[in-house]
Parts: sequence; C-alpha cells; structure tokens
Amino acid sequence: MKKNFISLLIIILIITGCTPKPEASLPTLAPTEKTENPSPEVQNQVPVRYAIPAPNSEENIWSLFDEKGASYEGYAFYGVTYPRLYRLAPPNNELTPLLADGFPSAIEQEGEHFVSSIKLLPNLTWDNSSPLSAEDIAFTVNTALNFELGLSWADFYNKEKLHHVEALDVLTIKYYFTSPPSAGDWQHGALIGVFASKDYWQPKIVEATNLLPLPEDDLIMAEYQIQIDALQTEAEIIFEYMQTLKEKSTEYRGQEQLFMDREFRRDSFKKKLELAQREKREKFIAARTALYALDNTNEPHFSSSHEILNIAASRESAIKSLLDSKSDFILTSNGLSSAEITQLSADSNIQFVENRRNDIRFLIFNPELDDIALRRALTCLIDPIHLANERLDERVIPALGWIPPENVGWHNSIISPPCTGMDADARLAEAMRILQKAGYAWEQEPSPNQAGSGLHFPSEEEFPSITILAQQEDPSRSDAASYIAKIASQLGIPVEVNIVHADDLFFAVYGGGDYDLAVVGWSLSLYPDYLCDFFAAGNPYHYNNPDIDAKCAELAITSDIIRSRQLFFEIEVLLWDNIPAIPLFSSKITDAYRNITLPFKNHLGGFAPTLFGLPDLE
Repeated sequence: MKKNFISLLIIILIITGCTPKPEASLPTLAPTEKTENPSPEVQNQVPVRYAIPAPNSEENIWSLFDEKGASYEGYAFYGVTYPRLYRLAPPNNELTPLLADGFPSAIEQEGEHFVSSIKLLPNLTWDNSSPLSAEDIAFTVNTALNFELGLSWADFYNKEKLHHVEALDVLTIKYYFTSPPSAGDWQHGALIGVFASKDYWQPKIVEATNLLPLPEDDLIMAEYQIQIDALQTEAEIIFEYMQTLKEKSTEYRGQEQLFMDREFRRDSFKKKLELAQREKREKFIAARTALYALDNTNEPHFSSSHEILNIAASRESAIKSLLDSKSDFILTSNGLSSAEITQLSADSNIQFVENRRNDIRFLIFNPELDDIALRRALTCLIDPIHLANERLDERVIPALGWIPPENVGWHNSIISPPCTGMDADARLAEAMRILQKAGYAWEQEPSPNQAGSGLHFPSEEEFPSITILAQQEDPSRSDAASYIAKIASQLGIPVEVNIVHADDLFFAVYGGGDYDLAVVGWSLSLYPDYLCDFFAAGNPYHYNNPDIDAKCAELAITSDIIRSRQLFFEIEVLLWDNIPAIPLFSSKITDAYRNITLPFKNHLGGFAPTLFGLPDLE
C-alpha cells in the first residue's frame, strides 16, 4: 500500500509493562498454495453483456489515472483500452507478460542508478495501425514523472524511486532507479503501469510542458537552503559564545548585533525559499491543469473496451437491465447494496457471489497501554470467527491475520492468532492464566458463569476503567466494540464503549491521541506494504519495534518476491508476538450475474470492483 501516514498521536494512558523480545530465529515460510485455473469448458464461450452507468465525462489518460478524472466508470470504459507490459493475472495474481517478451532482466547497479531492461514483443501496433514501440513507454513514464502525476500514476511510477526510462531501441526499454525498487515499486508498480502513444501525445503536451518548473528553480531553492543552514549554524555558534560573556558588555553587544544579523538574513532566505516553493507548486498546478484539459479525439488505443456494454442512465437502470435479462453482469465500484440484493433476489435466475473487500477493521491499542500480558489476554478473548458470524450475523468476514487468505501469493496460512480453536470457556481460562502469570489478581476471579471484579495490577493498584472508541457511521464497528467490551468485562477489565462521529474518532486516534482502545479501519493494497505503514517507524499509532523497522527497511529495497514474502511473514509473526493491534474483520462485497458461469468464485475485492468484469484467463 503506498500511503504516507502522519504521526500525530499524543499518548495519555500510562500502564507499565515488559515487552518480551522475539525469538532469535523465526519460522520458515511454506510455499504458496495456488488456485488452479479452471478448465476451458467452464469458461464462457460468448461475450458477456455488462451493464454500467455511463461515466460523467470522458477524461484523457493523464486525467483518468490521476485524482482529477478518476472514476470507476471511466476505468471500466476507457482504462482497459490502454496497454500494459504485464498484468497480475487472476486468480493467483501472478505477474504475467502481456506485451513484454518474457520477464525483465535482473536489477543491477550501473553507475549511480539501478537498472533493468525489458524486451517488447515484435510487430505490435496501435488500433490505428501505427507501430507500438519502446518509445511509447519511455515517453509515458517520463511524462508522468515530469508532471509529478498522482493517484494511479504515482502507484505505477514512484518518483521517489524511478528516475527515468529510456528506449534503447524500438523493442527495448530500460528503467533507471535512484535506489533499488521494492516489489511494490516494480512488480506491483512500474511493470503493470499503463502507457500511451508518443506520436499522438508528444506534440499535444508541448504547451503544458512549458508551464512546468525549470530545473534551475530547484538549484536556486537548494542554494537558499544552503544559506539558511549556514546562517542558522553561525547564529547558534554566536549565541553559545554570548553565554560566556558578561551581559551588556561591549563585546556582548557586538556579538548580539552579529546574532541579530544572522537571524535577519536567515529569515530573509526563508521567505525567499517559501516564495520559490509556492511558485513551484503553482507552476505544477498550472501545467497539470493544462495537461488534463487536452483533447483526446482519435487517440489510438491498443484494445477495445468490453465487447458489449449496456450503458445505463443510472445505477437503477443498470439493475433493471439485469432483471430484464438485457445484461449478464453489473459493473459497480463498491458492489451491491442490501436493498439492491433484495430487489435482484426476486429473480431466481440471478445469482450472487460474495467476496472479501480488500480492507481491514482492527482494534488498536494506545501505545502507552504497554503491558504485553494485558494485550495478549484481550487477544485471546476475542474470537474473530464468532464476532463475524454470530455477533455480526455474517455481515462481515473474519480477519484471522493481517494479510487476507484471498491475497494469494502474499498470504501465509501457517500463522494462527492466539487461542485459535478454543471455545469461549477455554479462551477465558487462558486469558486468566496469562494475567495471573504476569502478576495480576482479582478480588473475585472470573468464571464462565460470573464476571471477574476487583482486577489489580501486579503493583496492587486497582485497574482503571478504560474506553473503546468506534464510529457511529459503521454499525459493524460499533457492534464489534460492544462485543469486545462485554468479553473484557467478563475478565474483570472495566471497559466503556464510546460511539462517536467518524471525524471525532479520526482526530482522537490520529490527532489528539485521546483514546485507550479504538476500532479503526483502512482499505488495503494488494502488495501488503501497509504493514510497514501501520507498524514501522513513523507510523500513525506511535508503535515502536526496531525488528519491524529493519524488515521494512529491507522490503523497501528488494524486488525479490520470495524474500519479500518471507519478510512479510516475519513481520506478521512479530505482530502476533507483540500485539500492537488485533485484526477483527473485513467487509463484504457482492456481485450479481445471470446466464454465465464464473471462472472461479473467490477473488479479493470482488469481480466488478477489481477486475471490471470477468477475467480473461488465456
């Protein structure tokens, strides 16, 4: 997941404890289990008729894959018409060549860069019969980097790593990185990025390119920063010397004038730097605005969109199209609502498929709740399967780890949460054992028939009441908070549930730090570097684990899939050992279809939202 979290927490709850060090050696990761591709006879032999609401507007490629023009309908209509070198082929998300002739060369250091080359298949053409070459890829990538395009462009071509791309000849592309790319930068990034026709776009973007900041602007700003740093250093030296002088003496006053001079000049350069930075931002905004506005009439594409798209005036019309058997599959960005499922269920010929949405809801501990025994005891009590299937009436799917099992290739089936397989009574007994071993005691010990009371720390201080936050906009999260509070109370831990607006919860957790426990949630990326966003240095929860920091640092510079997978596995082991948070569940997504057979049932994120329909398995 390539998202930068800002650390804002101010910790308030202080409970001391002892965090054990992880084992010196970690378990060895087992090979990935792969889903077998379906046999040809179960795949659909006729074009699938898709129903989809029409996009609000047609965006050019630069806008469509950036925040300005991003839309699900736009991707479904136009995004699939742009070529890529590789794809992550379902159902196993294996990197599979599309237009590349084999796989990239090994990444090697060449001077100050780290490089890799790729060969294109010969005789490729755009749909206007013009040749498709390495020049098209180099032009597109370098344009995205030069304009510092965001959203999908930034996911494809990470400007923090990818320096530029060259076309060595018509069939050979060479990538230049400033530091070794991760698998997220490479296999889940640059190799699956879209590209466009250089011959079509190069003359069109000239005026927009002329609006970009000049390289000289960065040199000027760098010089400003050098002056600021030098003057700051001089001011500090002068100030330290002043402390050795008699105040108001002649020498003191002379040094004071020098100090004020350095501060004045430093602040003057700061103002110049701030102005230059603002002008640079404004130039980028103007250049990108001009780029997004360029007309794309008669732009060459590589492939057509879905063979049959029933364009509906609205989502309601798309639903009716499926009910009337004018369509076979509805394309929606977020799956079907419960009301739509009820409406479609009236037709027995319509079938549904449920899948895990690629998100996670988890219980986060304030980092000052620093007693590993307490966290382990609570983890033991929480049964994600019971929570999802019984307490939440199967509205969600239990999360038994940080990487969902449907994320084939990255998920590891070996790791089990603490107390897996135990019933409620056994979980309670184990949680009691954990706390007793750490020195906790009760005035009235818990039992299956009676909640504990009078819980005391090992220091013999009474355990205070703590609060769990959940947002009122999501009933599943608030219900989960109530479940956690109830089972914690059974153990004698006094927990109150505070249901708040989403904005208030966000500020409490990521702004003021005014919380004890909270049920939070995030969407996830296929490449699970979100584990580093959540728990490595600089994370928004102020969690500190040097072992995770080291593994994430290695992940940032390795594109070796096997090594990356091992590192994520080791991070999960550490997370289950130290338990800064507890995975709870993922939300569900439902697709509806008729007249067709699905090539496979389970796909992370659903068929329509992630694949824009049924995949081509050839």
